[in-house]
Amino acid sequence: MSPGDWFVRGHDLRDGEFEENSDRLKLPILRKGTYIWTPPPAAACVALEELRKARHKRTESTHLFVVPRLMEPYWRKHLWKVSDMIVSLLAVHEAWPSQMHEPLTIAFIFPFISHRPWQLRRTPAIMGMERSLSRVWKEDASSEGPLLRKFWNEARSLESLSEKLVRKLLHSESGFEVSDYNTRK
Repeated sequence: MSPGDWFVRGHDLRDGEFEENSDRLKLPILRKGTYIWTPPPAAACVALEELRKARHKRTESTHLFVVPRLMEPYWRKHLWKVSDMIVSLLAVHEAWPSQMHEPLTIAFIFPFISHRPWQLRRTPAIMGMERSLSRVWKEDASSEGPLLRKFWNEARSLESLSEKLVRKLLHSESGFEVSDYNTRK
């Protein structure tokens, strides 16, 4: 999203689209979605402020926050408060070349769940996924695609599971079955 979209699309609002209620008042149309935030490092603090507002106002959207690690002391605390999972991509990865010098920070912000534990962060499954991604990026970067795709799909489908099953999945040692996942090497 561009900086102009942070204040409208990031909050699930559609610019210029309204519907009338029974009192003939125009109300904005809301549409949940998946948003990729890619602010410049100097503006990351402002983008994170809007992202935090958007997440609490519209709890059904998914956000991906991607920013180089430059100026991290200004925005790190806000990113840790809002994110479910944060990973760093080193500057030697083919998607983030060494000319960039600084690692790339990628934060996953998933929708709130309608029952306990409400959000995914700080659960054993998410911490295991962070470790697995770090290990994959150090050892064999070619197997990251299936691992990320499986995690993305399963994390977004938690809303449809029962509370008991979600707790079991998030608090189990295997988490999202990362250790048993076949990377097809």
